[in-house]
Amino acid sequence: MIKLKKYEKFYLDDGFHIIRKGRVLVKDILPNGKIITNETILKEGEIIGNFFELLDLDNDGLILDIGIEMETLEETVLEPFSFSKKDLEANPILKKVIFQLIKKIAVKLLYQLYNKKGYLLTVLKFLADSEGKIIKKDIRYENINISKSQFYHLFSILKKEEFFKESNGIIALDLDKIETFLVEEYDDF
Repeated sequence: MIKLKKYEKFYLDDGFHIIRKGRVLVKDILPNGKIITNETILKEGEIIGNFFELLDLDNDGLILDIGIEMETLEETVLEPFSFSKKDLEANPILKKVIFQLIKKIAVKLLYQLYNKKGYLLTVLKFLADSEGKIIKKDIRYENINISKSQFYHLFSILKKEEFFKESNGIIALDLDKIETFLVEEYDDF
């Protein structure tokens, strides 16, 4: 058990914790130093942890080494909670639910982490199947959190730089080239 005083800050290195008593405000610290404060206060019975650690996101082209800092709003007691990738593998439905939630959150985080080009490439990887293919009509600027003009401008640059090829309404991403770009951009932090 970890006992914390009111307004105490605590950095979670890894693992998960259940709040047994108290309320906390959680902040995600991105590798580029940006801080994203969660919109809600976590209370007794809720779980704190970096859920990105549960999935092998590096294989999906995502590098989310996120630090988690919490500040207690009152005296708080945390209990370490064991939850692993093996637990997810044993329950494929839970794994899909968690992965879908992570994807939804990741898009917001990626906007803060990468430049616009890296952000769009990462979103395209999310939309693609395991072979890096996307149906072109499934890509719409309204779903990507950038303006229409930015989207089409970046899309044309990425096509010119051969991050993907387009044929018969199918976009085929060059997954290796995208991965190299994202890793290099991420390493600049």
